[in-house]
Amino acid sequence: MIWMIRFEFEKIFNKKIVYAAIAFIIIMGAAMCIGRGAGAQKVLKPDGGYLEGREAVEYDKEIAARYEGILTGEKVDEILETYRPKEEVELWWMVNNVYNTVSGKWGEGDETYDGTDILSVFPDYQDKRPMILGYSEGWLNFLETGQYMMVFIGFLLVISLSPVFSEEYTRGTDALILTSRHGKHKCAWAKIIASYLFTLLIVGVWLLIQSFVYWRDFGLDGSGASVQLNNHWTFANVPYFLTNMGAAGYCLVLWIGCSLILTAFVLLLSVLCRSSFATVIAALACYAIPAMFGQMGVPPQLLSLNPIWGFLSEAPLAIPKLSLSGGVQVSYVWVVAAFALVMTAAVFVYARKIFAKHQVS
Repeated sequence: MIWMIRFEFEKIFNKKIVYAAIAFIIIMGAAMCIGRGAGAQKVLKPDGGYLEGREAVEYDKEIAARYEGILTGEKVDEILETYRPKEEVELWWMVNNVYNTVSGKWGEGDETYDGTDILSVFPDYQDKRPMILGYSEGWLNFLETGQYMMVFIGFLLVISLSPVFSEEYTRGTDALILTSRHGKHKCAWAKIIASYLFTLLIVGVWLLIQSFVYWRDFGLDGSGASVQLNNHWTFANVPYFLTNMGAAGYCLVLWIGCSLILTAFVLLLSVLCRSSFATVIAALACYAIPAMFGQMGVPPQLLSLNPIWGFLSEAPLAIPKLSLSGGVQVSYVWVVAAFALVMTAAVFVYARKIFAKHQVS
């Protein structure tokens, strides 16, 4: 069985288009990590000069440490007053992480505190716990890089896994496989196992690399701060208390889970379609078209079960927590994870059966 899995894995991997797609992922990943890494950071000093690179990161962290903790109106007023640019300077909007976070939400036109209640700018927030301010730049760069890169990796998975079953139909080798001793059982399982190993290898390697790069550049400072408090204007609609580290953990679950869901979708299409080309077209449509459903009133609970929305991660995180017996509340992220396990089990059962019952011509 092991040699069959190895053989199927090599069939998936050893294609020019797969090499090209992996090369694209490497180039895009390197560009995003460099563009959002420590070397790209820039902050404004009180004297009007700028710090760049790691000096900027350390300066940002020092400022965040002064105001770390529960965010209050007094803190907002002090931050805006202390770090507001005193005159017109080039790229004045790049002040520092903490200032940029509060000025966009509570600052008036002249960058003074407008007196707005802290939680009133987050109408979706339903938690009784106050929001915690802290350094967020590294965490948000990690999350946003992961969102975009997982969308790209999704296209790689579609291209790589679409031919797993359908290529046998195209080449006519299904007749040879299905009439062999292990063709209807072990061969189908080998194809499925090899596909999931390919998915876990690609996704796992990338997430390990990305995690290491951002940990090296930014460390874990700000891990306990609220993810809603950032100057990227993302995750503001998360309705419960969620830290930067908690959001990163949830996103890792979503990215891996939705990779498994996408693998299941592609394998089911591959075993149903009669050609590799038809499988690729159908799989790309099933993967990409739902990206437009957000403007069509589709409930976020359904959107979140689609891989591309799970990769983007904001939709499932914006769903209020589910209440279970005993007053326990869980994030909808775990529903997506459970769906991934169900889809994986379904593929092992139904894809094998469909392939085994395929009419050999």
